[in-house]
Amino acid sequence: MKIAYDLLLTALYAVFVQNMVMSFGLGSSEAIRASSKPGRFISLAAMISGFSVATSVICKLIDMFISSIGFSYAVRVAIYGGVLAGVYFVSAFFAIVLFKASKRTMGTLGISALNTLVLAVPFINNTASYSFADSIGSGIGSGIAFVLAAALINRGARRLAENKDIPAVFKGTPAMFIYVGILSLAFSGFADSTLFS
Repeated sequence: MKIAYDLLLTALYAVFVQNMVMSFGLGSSEAIRASSKPGRFISLAAMISGFSVATSVICKLIDMFISSIGFSYAVRVAIYGGVLAGVYFVSAFFAIVLFKASKRTMGTLGISALNTLVLAVPFINNTASYSFADSIGSGIGSGIAFVLAAALINRGARRLAENKDIPAVFKGTPAMFIYVGILSLAFSGFADSTLFS
């Protein structure tokens, strides 16, 4: 149960960071906006899960090879970033060449690859010393956790938009940050998580 809480908490943190870094209209990231459109959200969630699993597996294989060398954290960041970029380019190539993907699909593919959760998963796997099987499970679980986190945030965003009692200065981005922060704190409390401390 603690693993499920940790994955959901990680997804909430990732959604929060993505909201801060990649903020669009009303402070909602593309992932949160996509969650209001079920068809697009399902493809986004599937792509995030796919990128999480692929990046997780490849980075775990690399970790097994370089653990004896002992690279610094900065080198590991570069390697994980390179793996993610490689997975994205291979996926984009196959999507364009084999499936004749539309611009919209390619946009969703790019947003999925750049999601902060996808790059966070290999670091979590490395920090927690997960086995190869655990890394695969972590990739799948992170994708599922992202879906749950985005659905919770989408539901909250709708409720915040309907609430007439929120002062004008807190509408939009500030209200979303507070809401996601409270959700993160709540799950952190339930899980008694020390993952980010």
